[in-house]
Amino acid sequence: MYVTHIEFKGFKTCIATQATQGSVILIANERRVVIPLTLPHRRALDNRRQRLLVLAHALYMARKLPQLRRRGALRFAPGLLPQELTRA
Repeated sequence: MYVTHIEFKGFKTCIATQATQGSVILIANERRVVIPLTLPHRRALDNRRQRLLVLAHALYMARKLPQLRRRGALRFAPGLLPQELTRA
């Protein structure tokens, strides 16, 4: 899967549980992989560090999916991933 765009949706705080729920969407041509996430604490995704942590966790979860488990099954367009998440 050649990912060309990444979206963050939701990430609203649930009053009852004080957890933040949302999803990270990996978009490739005609495919969309939605990775739902629940963050244990109230977190605003307004700073870069928080967004990187959420994206890293979403990519970890995506690589557990059977269709993306194989090495090289998940590739990204140049410049799409922040440098902090790319291998040297």
